[in-house]
Amino acid sequence: MTVDVAPREQTYDVPASAWVLAWASVVMQATTLADRGVADGEAALISVPLAALLVAWVSAGVIRARMVRTCLAGIVLLLVTIGSVVDLVTGPPLLDLVGTAAAVTAFAAFVSYVRSDCFAALRADRDAAPSGLAGLVAIAILVGALGGLIAPLDGPGQGPGVDLRINL
Repeated sequence: MTVDVAPREQTYDVPASAWVLAWASVVMQATTLADRGVADGEAALISVPLAALLVAWVSAGVIRARMVRTCLAGIVLLLVTIGSVVDLVTGPPLLDLVGTAAAVTAFAAFVSYVRSDCFAALRADRDAAPSGLAGLVAIAILVGALGGLIAPLDGPGQGPGVDLRINL
């Protein structure tokens, strides 16, 4: 007598670098929010859910080793890190130092995760489920929601209308 058992889906433990990336992203958003303040209610009503969904979608793709989303996230993180370092040249207030340290930490954690055995295994096994995915996506939703709350930059030529910005 034989019993057919469906093959068990392989799970992989997400390395600590993925969690460091997630929490460093929260710190980056919090420092930007503290620096710029909160967007007006009408803009936040639209941008908070959209940003939360977008960041969650990209983050889930990064954690599941989907290369297009991983490359997109890597490019954005690199640009944010470079921008943070350049901002330090103009004047290093404490908030900028914290934001830059978080950006550098996030980028280093991203690189570490992409080089991890877990990432390689997830690239090889498209059906695998990484452990901790739900928690990491929940943090990504928080990061996106914070990004949607951040007030736009005030500057010449900026007025009402659509404001496209990337906040991680």
